[in-house]
Amino acid sequence: MGEKITTTLIVSDSGPLISFARAKKLYLVREVYGAVIIPPAVYNEIVVKGKDKPGAEEIKRSNWITIQEPKNKDEVKRLNLKFDPGESEAVALAQELTATLLVDERIVIKEARSRGLKITSTHMTLERAKTKRLIKSVKIELDALIAAGFRTTKELVTELLQKMGE
Repeated sequence: MGEKITTTLIVSDSGPLISFARAKKLYLVREVYGAVIIPPAVYNEIVVKGKDKPGAEEIKRSNWITIQEPKNKDEVKRLNLKFDPGESEAVALAQELTATLLVDERIVIKEARSRGLKITSTHMTLERAKTKRLIKSVKIELDALIAAGFRTTKELVTELLQKMGE
């Protein structure tokens, strides 16, 4: 946690976007990062397969989320042996663009870090939102995300809240 994001490009997996959307907090992702790039498989997971779920319409209509396909199809195929299509495309695309990857799944984070990618997550998004004074309390926002279905660990929550002085 706490890595500095030095690039302005953010490629997102579906998990964090869905978590923020379910809690009606998707605007925080926009306010923290400005713009987000998603690969087609992430768009498909959220907007097509999840068409009646929270975030589908917001993401479909958003002007701050762009869809970009990874060029390296062989790399996506290799990653598909380990991950779902959205995660695979997100890792491949983040690597191609030298972007920061917005993801929460530990196994995907481990893979992305092994490739030298910068990582951000739902927790780190809340941390940045508080640092930018977009939110008053990480705990309040995190509680809302958890109530809406965001999964995390007690250890990560404790670490984040201690770091943020809450």
